[in-house]
Amino acid sequence: MTGKRLIIHPGFHKSGTTALQESLYKERDLLAANGVLYPHMGRKSHHRAAWAISERTWGWEKRGGEKTSKKYWENLVRRINTAKENAVIISSEFFSELDGEKIRKIRSDLKGREIEILLTLRPLAKLLPSSYQQYLKYGLKVKYEEWLHEIFENREKTKVSPSFWRRHEHGKVIARWVDIFGSSKVTLLIADEAKPDFLFNEVNDFLKLPKGTLTSVQTGSNRSLNMEEISLLLEINKQFPKERSWDEYVVFIRDGYVRQLTDFVVPANDKSRLLTPDWAVERANNIGRETISELKNLGVSIIGNLDSLGSASVPIGQSVYPETIDIKTVASAMLAFDEKRVNKFPASWVLESLKKRIIKQIKLRSKRLG
Repeated sequence: MTGKRLIIHPGFHKSGTTALQESLYKERDLLAANGVLYPHMGRKSHHRAAWAISERTWGWEKRGGEKTSKKYWENLVRRINTAKENAVIISSEFFSELDGEKIRKIRSDLKGREIEILLTLRPLAKLLPSSYQQYLKYGLKVKYEEWLHEIFENREKTKVSPSFWRRHEHGKVIARWVDIFGSSKVTLLIADEAKPDFLFNEVNDFLKLPKGTLTSVQTGSNRSLNMEEISLLLEINKQFPKERSWDEYVVFIRDGYVRQLTDFVVPANDKSRLLTPDWAVERANNIGRETISELKNLGVSIIGNLDSLGSASVPIGQSVYPETIDIKTVASAMLAFDEKRVNKFPASWVLESLKKRIIKQIKLRSKRLG
């Protein structure tokens, strides 16, 4: 080996990955000055490369979901294999969903570097409300409590969010990476919400960067939804016409109304929040304690409070879903649509719409002439 490093950051989901990717992207020049490459492949993360190698569809598979070309992975491999920097880091939480065969392909494709795996994690109990809201943004149509019962009580066969346990059986996921790269090459960083800078400080140390190189980046609040907004999105998902595509949902709902609310609208203090039933927190912490035992047996390097995985707390209670919503909230969401949305229409969608309009005009003109 050349002594050069490749650090793969495969998540986990909802563990501060977006914040870390934002910082890595923003500080690319500063990283490069310190001998670290964060490859710019058109996005702030490397999700498309992860989707390409996993052959995963992003979105609704039967309604226009994105089939990611293998070129995204191949281009990233080429960039890494020709890099001159002493260290390279790539990041996507979707790498955590890879099976053993795909992880072996990563090892085979990436040449000439010592590969290290850096995973970030929060306790499962703390992931439940944020994961539910993330699935809502994919079109989920069930309430939180129903979703919780489904994922815990129908764990092996659930169709509501089938990717949840593929992502969040944390011990099994880490074991797959250990199986390919060995425990000495796998590090787990357990995030600490009480110390906002903890994640960035530890990653700086891991990458051998000067203190303060990576820091939190403010790019919109990306806050949690309150219960009014959750109820609104649930109703939108239930009523969203089946004949409309994933592209339309992304442009108008996911990246339109919802992003406008979470990034730019500050809710009133009296708005209720999503609450987690105590039984679900207990189930999650029990699984967390099982994960602790699995991790100890795997022998990976652990940074942070391992015991927190089995003793987490979140706001407990029964969520109340309002049937009305503040008119100001609705107005703020509707104003999310602006001219920038037009630039995000997929070409296939625009061409299909144009084709329908042309056919309609031809028929109308034929009737007039007839």
